Amino acid sequence: MKKIAVLSIVLFALFFAERTQAQIGVGIDAPPPNRFYIRENHIGRVPQEFPWVREADVYMRHRLWRMIDFRQPFNQFFAFPVVPTRDRISFMSMVMQGLESGEFRIFDDMAGDFGRQLTFEEFIAQTTTVIPRQVEDLDNPGQMTWRSDTTTFNTSDVMMLRLKEDWFIDRQRGVRDNRIIGLAPVARRYHVESGEFMGIQTLFWFGYDEARPLLANTDAFNRHNLAAHISYDQVFAFQRFFQSFITKIDNPQGRQLSDFLSGRQLLEEARRIEIELLNLEEDLWVW
Repeated sequence: MKKIAVLSIVLFALFFAERTQAQIGVGIDAPPPNRFYIRENHIGRVPQEFPWVREADVYMRHRLWRMIDFRQPFNQFFAFPVVPTRDRISFMSMVMQGLESGEFRIFDDMAGDFGRQLTFEEFIAQTTTVIPRQVEDLDNPGQMTWRSDTTTFNTSDVMMLRLKEDWFIDRQRGVRDNRIIGLAPVARRYHVESGEFMGIQTLFWFGYDEARPLLANTDAFNRHNLAAHISYDQVFAFQRFFQSFITKIDNPQGRQLSDFLSGRQLLEEARRIEIELLNLEEDLWVW
């Protein structure tokens, strides 16, 4: 009887130790835990469904393009960390991982109409530059030899993001709503030899709906509460947790605001359009 009791105690102790070890995530080969509790709610998250909208219920619709600048203090969580960590990843690093694994498609066009599809390999080839240089051969002083310097795409060069979306009035629900259609990373370009800044370039467009599973399963930094995890899908689709400015609204000429405005006038016109869109619902239902 005593042996059975001792054996029961030993088995219970082993079971308790194994369970505790599993809970805190510490094993022989596992790194130390990075928090004092186990994250469970982020596993297998799926995108939250939008309310269904019939074409017949779309009373009014406007298409516009925005620019999100990562350099603005409120938007800096998009750009950091430069090197992914165990708990955090920048927006562009997440996009590159999704492209490499084939989770969504990318398209090569400026307007975001999803024209010509790009493969991951084609994108890498487009953003890779090989520069031949003539240098002195260290093994044979006085003799010159050729060397190739290669520059490749760097996620830290992406400091802006274009966004294409529709704003509309749903007469069935009686609300103003919006839907993001596509996103496009915008990179800074530098001269390959002098390093001089050459401007910005839209790299590619991708459909928002196709990328939502990846966005829903990737956490964005929540500066207000680290325990309240927020996904990139929530950042864009529901909480609108970013600051942006309008660069274009659909028009017959297809012109951007910067084509006929600049400086303070451009910002004022972008703000005027923003206020007009926000007032759509009130103007429609207030008598």
